[in-house]
Amino acid sequence: MRKKTAKKCVTFIIWSAYLLADWAASFAVGLIFDTEEKYASAQDKGDDAKGAEADTGLLLVLWVPFLLLMVGGQDRITSFAVQDNELWHRHLIWLILQLCTTGFVFIQSVHQNRLWIPTLLLLLAGTIKYAERIVALYLASSDSFGTSVLKDPNPGPNYEKLMREYEHYKDSGVPVQFVIFEDRESRVIKYDRFKLSDSELVQYAHRFANIYKGLIVNLMFSSREHKESREFFSKRTAEDALRILETELNIFYDLLHTKSFDLKLTYILFFGVLGLDVVTHLLWMFSDWSTVSSPSKYAKYFPLAKIQSIIYHVLLHKRRPRWKISNGAPQKNQWRVACTAKIFKKLKPKSNESEKKTTEATQKIKWQEASTPIMFKRWSETLSQFNFLSYCYKESSSESIYRIMMTNMLKSMHIKDFIEQKKNDFFLKRSVVSPPLPEKLWEFIFDELLEKSISAHDDEEAKRISSARGDWILENGVFFDDDDSKLSLLMPYVKDVAYDESLLLWHIATELCTTNLPDNTGYEELMFRQFSQWLSNYMMYLLYQQPNLMSEVSGIAKQRFRDTLAEVQRFFRQGSGLKDLVNDPKKGYQIICGVDTHLKPALVKGNLSKSALFDATRLAKELNLLGERKWKVMSKVWVELLSYAASRSRGNGHVQQLSKGGELLTFVWLLMAQFGLRESWVETRIRTRLVVSK
Repeated sequence: MRKKTAKKCVTFIIWSAYLLADWAASFAVGLIFDTEEKYASAQDKGDDAKGAEADTGLLLVLWVPFLLLMVGGQDRITSFAVQDNELWHRHLIWLILQLCTTGFVFIQSVHQNRLWIPTLLLLLAGTIKYAERIVALYLASSDSFGTSVLKDPNPGPNYEKLMREYEHYKDSGVPVQFVIFEDRESRVIKYDRFKLSDSELVQYAHRFANIYKGLIVNLMFSSREHKESREFFSKRTAEDALRILETELNIFYDLLHTKSFDLKLTYILFFGVLGLDVVTHLLWMFSDWSTVSSPSKYAKYFPLAKIQSIIYHVLLHKRRPRWKISNGAPQKNQWRVACTAKIFKKLKPKSNESEKKTTEATQKIKWQEASTPIMFKRWSETLSQFNFLSYCYKESSSESIYRIMMTNMLKSMHIKDFIEQKKNDFFLKRSVVSPPLPEKLWEFIFDELLEKSISAHDDEEAKRISSARGDWILENGVFFDDDDSKLSLLMPYVKDVAYDESLLLWHIATELCTTNLPDNTGYEELMFRQFSQWLSNYMMYLLYQQPNLMSEVSGIAKQRFRDTLAEVQRFFRQGSGLKDLVNDPKKGYQIICGVDTHLKPALVKGNLSKSALFDATRLAKELNLLGERKWKVMSKVWVELLSYAASRSRGNGHVQQLSKGGELLTFVWLLMAQFGLRESWVETRIRTRLVVSK
């Protein structure tokens, strides 16, 4: 369940059960050990009154292997987090101690235990079960996993022999030279643009997962693998690509958190404890891993294989991403109502004509949103959103005499900073909402990355594109038929600032640009506007809520966040800014946009503050000069900002997120790798041949 939902309550329950499992088993074994000793002692003394209790004590001995069997864990969760895999030594020691305790209890009671045969068999099964878990943890640890994904050692051609032959021919006066030729292994398989069946999608996902699992430990890939992957994905639709990436990430999850052994070994272990693992076996029979064995190939020979094949194809069809039609405006309004409800509690913002026009115009677009039933999901299928300005207002409106008194009291107790930090983290999390992923947004991201992949004619161009964070699209995108010079005014906001500052600037500017929506807004402009807002809010969520994914590019994001928050709060508390924002958020944004910003804030305020509020206001004014094309420009810039974060993030952060419902950024990370849009990851393979001329 945890890889299909991002709900904290589900994760907390699983986490609690995972931590309590070992402790509960050890505690129970200790109680049984103590109880059995008492009963054995009573029987040895010939106390007939306690004979029935002694039999009960012997029955308790049978429970000990059951506890060991249960502590072996469900095959679907051997580790809770990636870091747990590194603790396989601890589990090995625990198994040895537990076996010693269990063995002592068993040996002490074997002479009078009429159930010693089933007890011994259960002890053997429990040992196998827990040993499976330890092996799974070891194989998923960083050292073992990193070694397992390495290719077989390749010493290359015999250098000493070749040089000996070279010198021999050279001394004999025979023209000789080494020539470079194409490696046979680098020849790329050509794919056609055809529709893949459900089974074929899983087969290809398994193939590419085996190739790209090295991403988890940041390995380099060959040029052949890079070209084949790009050739394959460039011929797929956005939905097929999403389904393949979903399956690949599920395979990554299974490698790190479940007992996904080699298929033959798995079946041997399963049949060894068949009576205890029937349910688990059925789950594996109809899992993505079983697709590799292609049960459909044997359907005409074996009736059971035919039944399995039918059930399997039905389940695969059920696991397709489902999409339901939803209006863009209600989804957006629900998100805003959810935020304002948390902020104002019973206070509801009043709507006005501008808001009505926006709603009516946005309702022209019918959005398809993810709605796969949770039993068939491969990940959470959500797009978390965090709006900075809404959060700022919540903080501004929460000031009261009571809060000021509490702040002063905490300050005198020297714990104000600690309480404030916890309070900020709490309200940040409460301000995040997670609506379903829109299908059109995924198609837009896929098409943008595909276009960049096609533009990457060589490795150097691929590196330049992957390192761009808005500047590539501003330099190479065609938005105006007459003059693209207006775009050059936007370049300082992506090239001359740190990445985390650029995110905050473009996020605030995106929200400020929503203040005025013309009555004759077209379908395309509305669509790009919605893409911009979705990506803008999502990137802010990643920056401040997912530090593991954004640590490589976060910079001094927290300090910049605090400084900007303080400036927005001060602005809202002064004059009529706060009152107008209560009645209509759009008016609050218009007041910010109305501030004279012809001088750079750094020239007026200095550079002690890291606030980005009025730099973002300047950016919003520059964007408004682009007219109706501004949303198209902004949406494409946001895709580059998203892809830049994906290309800079490390595989370890992404695989940690797989057990928490998954993130859209992880799909972008994997898709960019398979499109070849990464820095320093392609290894060009060449061979040489000694050619003797006549």
